[in-house]
Amino acid sequence: MPKQTDAMPPLPRSRHRTKSCPFCAETIRYEAVKCRFCGEFLYGDRHETAAKFGLLPPDPEMAETGCDDADEEGDDLLWSGRPSILALGMKLVTGILLIAAGWAAFRYPVTVLAAYVDNLIPPATLEADMLVRIEGWIDLGALVVMGLASLVLLVRIIALKSIYYEVTPDRIEWSRGIFDRQVDNIDMFRVIDLKLRRSLLECILGIGTVTLTTKDDSDPHFDFVKVSGCRALYDVIKEAGLEADRVRNVIHME
Repeated sequence: MPKQTDAMPPLPRSRHRTKSCPFCAETIRYEAVKCRFCGEFLYGDRHETAAKFGLLPPDPEMAETGCDDADEEGDDLLWSGRPSILALGMKLVTGILLIAAGWAAFRYPVTVLAAYVDNLIPPATLEADMLVRIEGWIDLGALVVMGLASLVLLVRIIALKSIYYEVTPDRIEWSRGIFDRQVDNIDMFRVIDLKLRRSLLECILGIGTVTLTTKDDSDPHFDFVKVSGCRALYDVIKEAGLEADRVRNVIHME
């Protein structure tokens, strides 16, 4: 039988090889991809973990079978999604109205308008070249309004759609930012209450906002803002929270 090379000496009264968690320095199983002390996830691929932190590769037999104790720790994705574009609300409506107004001003010539007010303004006072200049200024202003409104609306939509939510049995994670991505998370056992809010229009459109109350100091209140499948999300977090409390023997006091 070939001799096995350990990454670190085995734990007392244990035959398992070990390694140090790069986050909290506690000793954990060599095959683990999540620390059981600090709860941080290591690299999902065991080979990447070994290369990153200078550990020896695992046994060839384990690599071939693909056995991984961490697969049983609940790293499966339960739900993922992004906010609906309707989360922009009045900003979306205002942008569309400005674009529509600019398009109408650009498409509707001033000379046609002058024909309607012919009885109010004597034709002699409206010279042809003046009408052309006025129409050019109006067209230019309309193009500027449409361009700025479209740009602002596009940036807001991209910023909104850059938000991405993920829910696993252990935690809730979300990322945001266009150029500077930020990632935050909340442990599932810290969730103490959740609510689902939906207006009549949102019920028709199939979206809603799920609000969490947590014991996380950085995010005591967190919103999944106007997401599709909000009812499924509500049920997933409710069940995952109860299971996380059961596993950790957590009791939330009022």
